[in-house]
Amino acid sequence: MAGSAGAADFDLFRISEEHEMLREAVRGLAEAKIAPFAAEVDEQGRFPQE
Repeated sequence: MAGSAGAADFDLFRISEEHEMLREAVRGLAEAKIAPFAAEVDEQGRFPQE
């Protein structure tokens, strides 16, 4: 019986479907737009002012 109570407790920490969709959208944007720029900056060893 303690196992089922643990599962119910875990549901309190589960993110909503809307939150998961937002997280995926932000991750996609970061991978598509930010990561390539960050890699270029790292390769050039510079600190962008923009």
